[in-house]
Amino acid sequence: MSKAKIVRDSDGLFYGIKFLCPGCTWDDGTPMTRILPVTWRPEGETQESPHSASKPHWSFNGDFDKPVFGPSVLSTYPRPEGQYTCHSFVGCNGAAPGQITFLGDSTHALAGQTVELPEIAES
Repeated sequence: MSKAKIVRDSDGLFYGIKFLCPGCTWDDGTPMTRILPVTWRPEGETQESPHSASKPHWSFNGDFDKPVFGPSVLSTYPRPEGQYTCHSFVGCNGAAPGQITFLGDSTHALAGQTVELPEIAES
């Protein structure tokens, strides 16, 4: 198993890379999936999904076992109890490759901590 996986659209075109965020969890405690369009491409591929073409892109080191993304990853959305924020560095700025550091403006229990990224099951 690895900590990052390729995501493709319904036509099989490269969309981006996914990882599991241990700070963002469903009600049952399962980590939520984060999908990032990236500037990296799988070997031999030059075309990306039109669904990701106009979105911001992150850098990716190409290592699925010890991923590094840049710059920071920021997710925000409203919840009944107030704005939810998850802000992190994945494999950089204090996090080793394959780790995630949650910044202090995150509103979840892992704010200010560095932890290993969870493994993603083969699909």
